[in-house]
Amino acid sequence: MRALVQGAVNDKRTRILLDSGANVSVITDTFAKKLRLRDVPDHGRRIDIQGINEGKGSTTRRAQVKITLGWEMVYEFEMWVMAHSAGVDVVLGTDFMIPAGIRLDLFHGAAQLPNEIRIPLVKTKNMLGSEEYGFHVNAGPSEQLDIPGHEWREYRLSKRQVALERHILGSS
Repeated sequence: MRALVQGAVNDKRTRILLDSGANVSVITDTFAKKLRLRDVPDHGRRIDIQGINEGKGSTTRRAQVKITLGWEMVYEFEMWVMAHSAGVDVVLGTDFMIPAGIRLDLFHGAAQLPNEIRIPLVKTKNMLGSEEYGFHVNAGPSEQLDIPGHEWREYRLSKRQVALERHILGSS
């Protein structure tokens, strides 16, 4: 699941990918140029990155940014600047998420910020059509689900897609 949230970088609204599999945070060079970010001078570091592009990439560029999450939490952070193909302008990795105290709650579709602030994850159009992120359970048990304590039940679910036009919603 892609953990996308609405946020802002230097007060410019954008979608931000919270990537617990990334060790570093990056901003695209085009978005950095649009925001007129200045490179951090003489930091003397270089990084080789793989996984965000085809093959390996490297950069020596870093920029100081103001990141706003949930419209309440504001962070100052120095991140790498490079072209990448992650599909968003900003990827926040564990170098940001761990010190900032951000936890992903994928079960509830939210990111948990410090002070119990929750921000919902953004569903994109391609997520809505996929099996993984659908709105309907295709099948389920036909019996009641009251299971006594210390017991268990096993149910088999159909993998076939149910046509949405077959479902009738009504209110009483």
